[in-house]
Amino acid sequence: MTIESYCQPFSGADNSWPDLPLADDAAAHWWTQWMANNAEAEHWTELRKVLPQLWIKPQQDVCKTERYKALVLRGETAEPIDKEQAPQLSDPQGFRFFLKKHPCGTLPVMTFENHDDFVLAKRCLAHRGEPVNVQPSVHAQAIAGLIHWGLIRDVSRQQRCEILMLHRAPYSSLPVSMIPGQDEPELWIDLSQTWRLEHELTHIACKRLVGEMRINLFDELIADAIGMLTALGYFNAEVFRHGLGLNAKGGIMDGARALVYLENLDLAEHRKACQMVLKRAEELEGLLLEGKITSHPIELLRYLTRCRLDQPLTPTI
Repeated sequence: MTIESYCQPFSGADNSWPDLPLADDAAAHWWTQWMANNAEAEHWTELRKVLPQLWIKPQQDVCKTERYKALVLRGETAEPIDKEQAPQLSDPQGFRFFLKKHPCGTLPVMTFENHDDFVLAKRCLAHRGEPVNVQPSVHAQAIAGLIHWGLIRDVSRQQRCEILMLHRAPYSSLPVSMIPGQDEPELWIDLSQTWRLEHELTHIACKRLVGEMRINLFDELIADAIGMLTALGYFNAEVFRHGLGLNAKGGIMDGARALVYLENLDLAEHRKACQMVLKRAEELEGLLLEGKITSHPIELLRYLTRCRLDQPLTPTI
């Protein structure tokens, strides 16, 4: 992808937005009923019945196997051998499932105390069982378009699932010493979860309101801005930079989270894109501090989704 294509605006940037909050859709109603019918201790087991991807141990090209096609693509019932060979959580007590209300609708959320369990679920659900490398600084995943046999059977064959997955850890693996105004590690982890959840909800909101949930540095700026404001009460461009794993000149450090959002961009353009997002972050911090743009989450989302990575942010107030 060229830098020009990478910097294109959202496909629905000029969309007229519906009145918010949106009414819950059929999927949200399905999940609400599912929660009422299943005890917390049974959530992981019951999820496998509707998300059979979780029966499959991640391995190279597993999505091409007959068992994957039978369980995931055709929705066949798992056999005893599938259950025996299924991957297991390292920390079953550290898994939690809940529903989160948002102005763009209610969404299901999985949280994991154990990072290996988060990586397992991410590979099973987001990567069709491929054992992809997951950067240590990545602790969240928003998924759309997921095959979900409960929704297919009970709602429609076209219905697909949106779901969020979070690992409980410091946001982007940042130590509390890097966070202005914070000095309590456990509180920082609590705030990180708030930031992480709002970040992923923002990606889903982008998909519902402006038509796209992109893997792009500008999308990360939007989601981090709203997540950080919600959790910490401010947006700080330096915290954002450290979270992406960039140096002050836009260079990419080892294991940087930014690498995830540059995979489709020409390698020669990586630094340019990083420098652009750092510049937009500085502008955003300044505009918010000076009260020249709104800090209200939905109105800020409206503003930012009409902006571009390669163009300066301008005041609206």
